[in-house]
Amino acid sequence: MIENFDIIKEQLRELASVINTFKSEAVQLRLIELVFQAAEGGSRDESGGSGGGTPDVGKPRKRKAQAKAAPGAKKEGAAAKSRGGRRPGGMATLTRLHEEGFFNRPKTIKQLVEHCDHNLALKYKQSDFSGALARLTREGQLKRTKNADKQYEYSQA
Repeated sequence: MIENFDIIKEQLRELASVINTFKSEAVQLRLIELVFQAAEGGSRDESGGSGGGTPDVGKPRKRKAQAKAAPGAKKEGAAAKSRGGRRPGGMATLTRLHEEGFFNRPKTIKQLVEHCDHNLALKYKQSDFSGALARLTREGQLKRTKNADKQYEYSQA
């Protein structure tokens, strides 16, 4: 049993307002465990707890080593860094196709998706291009008209 139970009880009464400010019960329990551990003279095991699954308060955590870019690597902005080797976004693909003359003849979004799938080996959904096509249309780089099937076709402005 705890030798100085009355002293610890008084200490907990004084700390109650501070302990109750924490919303997490796990944190509250860990603080109380620390008070009891200090009263027992630190006789618990080195892990700092009874293995009850409470978080280790006060123990520094090891940080994972961050991958450093090669010194000669070309930096192309935060988006290029975070994407790694993934496929380019809809806007980048549309810009590339626009520069290559893909929109010299009117194309629907469906034709655009099929072209990327078959010729560029890139899988896209129609929604990947819809916003970018609207932006290019507003900027005047593309124009859009409705075809006989009442679908929009995009062509060179």
